Amino acid sequence: MIKHSSLTTEQMACVYAWLAQLFSRERDDDSLALLQSSEMAEWFAVLKGEPSLEAEVLQLEEKIAALQVREDATLELAADFCSLFLMSEKHAALPYASAHLEGGPNYGVIKRLLADAGMQVSETFSESADHLAIFIELLSHLHFSLGESGLSRQRIDALRRETLAGLLRWLPEFTAKCRRYDDFGFYGALSQLLLALVRLDIQN
Repeated sequence: MIKHSSLTTEQMACVYAWLAQLFSRERDDDSLALLQSSEMAEWFAVLKGEPSLEAEVLQLEEKIAALQVREDATLELAADFCSLFLMSEKHAALPYASAHLEGGPNYGVIKRLLADAGMQVSETFSESADHLAIFIELLSHLHFSLGESGLSRQRIDALRRETLAGLLRWLPEFTAKCRRYDDFGFYGALSQLLLALVRLDIQN
């Protein structure tokens, strides 16, 4: 049975864009304050209206609440980001397809998907094209495109499905490592929300 999301294509696009930012760089004081704002609470309420995301959003909200009483929260969260995503040691969750597929057949496929979508990696983004944030940003772009008139919805939807399938080849392993090695749990919860969103998306 096909499961239809209660979220619109524009809402899905916004969630992906937000997640891409969170996985692309460390948080600063301003972005941490935004996470704890009433505006974000309203956005989370919308996401919890989708049953398949409710548990993951609640878990993330718990971690955000815990940040309010965490000493030097911005610095500590930045340290979590670095130890999880920027280290090459065993106790990390490297956010690259190639780190989980071992040079498998889909390594580099993201560049073709980007080209097919008329996109390319910004020169200001210093990471390789198979970074998790690039996959998520592409999904955001494709969902926004689905909401525009005059574009080939069938072609865009095919790109969306191919991107989701490629991401699901390694996202579960990445998420498991995030949950295992993120002692505080913010990025573990964030990756769990992303995985739930991708699984919901591919059913639509």
